[in-house]
Amino acid sequence: MMVRRVKKRRTAEKRPRTAFTAEQLSRLRKEFAENRYLTEKRRQDLARELRLNEAQIKIWFQNKRAKLKKLDGRGNGLALQLMAQGLYNHATVPSQDEDDSDS
Repeated sequence: MMVRRVKKRRTAEKRPRTAFTAEQLSRLRKEFAENRYLTEKRRQDLARELRLNEAQIKIWFQNKRAKLKKLDGRGNGLALQLMAQGLYNHATVPSQDEDDSDS
């Protein structure tokens, strides 16, 4: 028998996703093309110029670096090793119980 766990609700609600304007994205991409890492001073200046908070700028840069890393195939080294050995797969397969219920 499978038991489904219920996630505990957080006391604070999750912050909504930031919707960057086309101008903000253009500026962030330009800055990223020049340098993938920002100094604290540059991050502060950029946040002020784009009317965003520093955390939003920092997270955007982190996400952009992670996305590039993933696209380059330089993802999680352990996951790549396990996949090569056939021990790691993101594909979903029905459990034995699900197979039995189909017949």
